[in-house]
This record gives sequence, structure tokens and C-alpha cells, in this order.
Amino acid sequence: MPGNPLHTALRSGERSQHTYRDIPTPQQWNLDVANAEGRLQRLQAQHQGGPGGGVPNATDPRVVMQALDRYHAGVQGAGAPNNQISQAIHGSFLVDLYTVTGQYQRATRGTHLPASDRDHALFTLYRALHYAAADKFGEVFGIPGDQIDVFLRRQHIMMTTHGAGVDHKVGNRFGTVAGQQVSYLAYLNETEALAVKLTIRDGKFFILDGSGHLVPFDCSGPAYKELRQNHPKRNPARRGNENNQDATGHRRGVAGFAMGVDRSIYARRHSLNMAPKGAFYHSCYLSGREVLCTGCITVNNGVLEYINNWSGHYQPSPTQLALAIKALRAQGVDISNVTVEVQMEGLNFDVKAPVFLDGIWAKGTDFLSGLKGRFTGTAKKIRDALVSYEKRTGKWYSKPSQQSLKTLAHLKKIHDDEDLVRETRFLLGEIKDGGHGYQPASPFRTNYDLMAPRHGGELYKSLMRAIGDFIQI
Repeated sequence: MPGNPLHTALRSGERSQHTYRDIPTPQQWNLDVANAEGRLQRLQAQHQGGPGGGVPNATDPRVVMQALDRYHAGVQGAGAPNNQISQAIHGSFLVDLYTVTGQYQRATRGTHLPASDRDHALFTLYRALHYAAADKFGEVFGIPGDQIDVFLRRQHIMMTTHGAGVDHKVGNRFGTVAGQQVSYLAYLNETEALAVKLTIRDGKFFILDGSGHLVPFDCSGPAYKELRQNHPKRNPARRGNENNQDATGHRRGVAGFAMGVDRSIYARRHSLNMAPKGAFYHSCYLSGREVLCTGCITVNNGVLEYINNWSGHYQPSPTQLALAIKALRAQGVDISNVTVEVQMEGLNFDVKAPVFLDGIWAKGTDFLSGLKGRFTGTAKKIRDALVSYEKRTGKWYSKPSQQSLKTLAHLKKIHDDEDLVRETRFLLGEIKDGGHGYQPASPFRTNYDLMAPRHGGELYKSLMRAIGDFIQI
């Protein structure tokens, strides 16, 4: 809490420069936690407690210890990271540590919920382990440690052409609210997204109620069971054939979910209501931006029971779903009895989460160059299109626009296949319509208006043909 002298003292002074040269053992972590808690007691006595004393803990060092247990057991079994499989195993467990410590640092900063004295006392430990995990990840993959987030971005998926088209169509329909034109598409801004952001505490999901208090999230009941054909109360996230039965054999309700690039998870009931902000799809949580995974979940009184990757807007692969489940496990969610239902190549199958994570589809691809392979063919087509267009600009009859020439020069400088595909999609505005449709993010934060090719021009058409066969997996 800003201005709290106890919290300022806890996050400064003798422990503020705490560092780890390597990933600590669970025993070392527990000792450091005990020392931090001892320091907390001494400072509380000096400051007569503090405003955070009565606030529930937003973080749990035991979850970090569990992630450390998995890391040391996993890397011992994998051996040195000197091949792709062992690298993938090391990377997976390091990302677990990086995920949970990153989440706990954000929770301790109290952006939308207050943090306790204990949270602030442990902040420097979370930060130290967060940096250590990043540095170790860098060693394993031969990159600077501070580039871990750039490296992990390769796991994120963009919206499919189908999803972009739906958002473009619905986003261009408007109604009037209080004299203002409002889109039917319910893209959330950052403040609105907080209302559907799930908080994980003690392994359970919580959500803010109307009074700003955390209550257990529950989507198992009647409001989430309405099928898509039962207009107008339909919940398009639910198909009605989910394998999420309760003890009596009746199927529970589901909520849609999206996991952001920082491993935060958002969930709510979806809607097809054609009214201002009445249409809510998987793209709405993060306003059409990239995600780690989307799909549907069943949560009963805070407990995760079921998860799938059913999302037409993003069509996440089984690997994306595995990454999301690992991120939830890293944050303390018990996945041992969670049913995972997977859609792959037109087929559905279900299995318990631990078995799913051990499956061949979840191994060896999390942090490897194979994940980038899907961009190679499309990148070659883009480069061929650029070469062909540049040749045409040299003809006497050619009159290329200055905008297209800028685009040509810009794209020719990009050597990384994935960056080239992403930047091309961005410059083609797939689909840009004044903020209501989807516009993929630029890897280079390019100013769209200064660099996009002329719509309908030769370069635009050539690039559209080049990315036409791009497959999002």
C-alpha cells in the first residue's frame, strides 16, 4: 500500500538487495521465508503493525516451494540441458517459477487488491527468484536472461481469420446508449477486464463481486448451462456435450476463459446478444490481442473441475492448452482431478490433467524452435512477394505509391520469420476498422498509419495472397 511506512521498510533496507546465484532448494527457500517472517515481526513491533495487518494474504510461499520441488526433481531426471528434450524440461519448470513469482510480485504491488504485511515482507524473495529463473532460462537457451519475455512471446497465438471476421462484422454494428454510439462487440478495456479477472488463492478461483470483495467463482449453475440454441438466454461457450458431469450425471455449466500473455486468467458467461456491448466472445477479454490460450472451464465454488480448448476465435492447439494448465498448476491450482477435453483435428477426447500433461502432444514443443516452424513457409511467400514487387517497381510503367515503397523497405529489413509474418499481418490491418475489429500487435510497435501499404494496391494484394494460407496453431 503506497505511503505505508511498514511496507516501505519491508521492501527496502537489509533485504532489498536479496539475490540468488542459482535456483534455491526448497529447504533454502523455507529458511529464507522464515527469516523474512522474523524480520516482519521485528518491524511490526517498531511500527505498531500497519494497515496491511488485517488484509488476507494474496501470495503463498508454499506454492513457490512446490514449484521448486518440481523444478529440482524434474531437472535431476532430465540431466544437463544439452539436447532439445532436456532443454524443454528445464524450460518448462523454470517458466513455472517465473510465472508464479511474477504473479506474486504483481499481487504485492496491489494494483486492484490490497496486499498484506506478509506479502510485502516476501516481495524481495519473489523478486530475487523471478530474476534467478530468468537468468537460468537464459543459460539453458543461450539468450540474455532479460529476453525471457521476448522468447516466451513465441508461445502466444493470434486470432484466427474466422475470429477476426466475426469481430469485424459485429464490431461494426452500433446501438445508442445515453446518446452515444456504442458497438455491439464488448471489447473490454483494462479497467473493465478487472471485473472478469480471476484471482487464485489457496488453489481456488475468486472474482470481485459488485462491492469489490473477493468471492469464490462459480460457473457450474443454471445461468451458465443455457445452450446456444436457447435464444435469448443462450451461452455460446457451452455446447451441451461437455464431459463435465456432476455426481448425479448432469452436465454442469461452463464459462469461457482467456489466459493472457502474463498468465493471468479471465472468465465469464459468453453472449450473442445483438445489443450495445451485448456480444461477448473469447476475443473480448483482451480486446483482440494475442493470448496464451482460450477455451471453456467449469469451476464449482472456486474449484476447477473441467477445462477445454474450444474456441473458434483462436483455435488453440493442445500444446497451448497444456501451457495454460501448467501455468495454473504453477499458481497453486490442484489439477489432479481436473478433466481436460481436447479438440484436435476434428476429434474430441477427454483425459485427466496429469495424464494430459504427460502426453506426447504436451512434450518437447513448449520452448523449442519447432514452435516457430509454422511461420517459415509463410515468411518465404512474403519474401518472394517482396522480391517480385520490387522488380515491378523498376519497370518504366510502374507507379508505386510512397506508402508501398515504405512498406517494402520496412519488411525487407526483417530477418526473423515469425516477426515478418506478425508484422505483415499487422500492416495489412487484419482487420483494422477504427478500433472495433481485430488488429494484430506489431512486434516493433510500428505506427500503422505511417507504414501500412495502400489498401487494394499491388503490394497489398501480393502480401494478402502470401499470408492467405497461414495456419494458426
